[in-house]
Amino acid sequence: MSSRTLVATANVHRGLANDDARQALRGMLEHEPDLVGLQEWHPWRARLLSETGSVALARGPRLGRRDNGYLWTMPILGDCVVGARSDRFAFVEARVVLLSSIARADKPGRLLGIEPPHFATLGVYDDLITGRRVSLIGYHLVPAVQSRGRYRDDRPLLVARHQHEVAGVQALVDRQLALGHTTYAVGDSNFDGLRLAGLTSAWEGREDEPGTLGPTRQIDDVHGPGPAGSVQLLANASDHMAVLVEHRV
Repeated sequence: MSSRTLVATANVHRGLANDDARQALRGMLEHEPDLVGLQEWHPWRARLLSETGSVALARGPRLGRRDNGYLWTMPILGDCVVGARSDRFAFVEARVVLLSSIARADKPGRLLGIEPPHFATLGVYDDLITGRRVSLIGYHLVPAVQSRGRYRDDRPLLVARHQHEVAGVQALVDRQLALGHTTYAVGDSNFDGLRLAGLTSAWEGREDEPGTLGPTRQIDDVHGPGPAGSVQLLANASDHMAVLVEHRV
């Protein structure tokens, strides 16, 4: 059974005031996406999520249970939140996956010359419409690794770290696909042109369209099962445009 699925992703800058973060979230949810990924969404914003659904820590109890809205999973470590509409999906499990550990940085300005760890968040759901099991992977990869469309030669530590994180996301995608799950990987890769084997970037065939960070950089993406039917950019108070993608599976 095929069905239309709307998938959204947004990097909502950690420095935004609560009112701006709330507006960014609700402006995206007004479009009623079925699956959502958020980046730079730290635990102090849990209350904003609870206004639109129920919130659970990965592998923890679900808090503020509601009869409607979204089933949110928020990690304590990492800044990637995933969510699914409770009227379409039943929550199965969630976990946080380490993509890279604390390490020495060659990016200027890092406190004490240290690069913080990066994590992906995985949510697994049963689709009540299609009967399929669905995996949603949210990621936020290390920044400042790309210049003029290619990896930077002057930051080999950062580039190696980014490549390791991409490999970690790919391994997670491969595992979920091997389980037979309909799989989406969404987030901010900080790399224009990133592609994941087994899934199709929303920007495939749309490389000349406007970007999500600045006029051309398509670094926020929804990788899904086959080409996207449509891609819409949503403006908000963050420095990134949110992305809303339609799939029919």
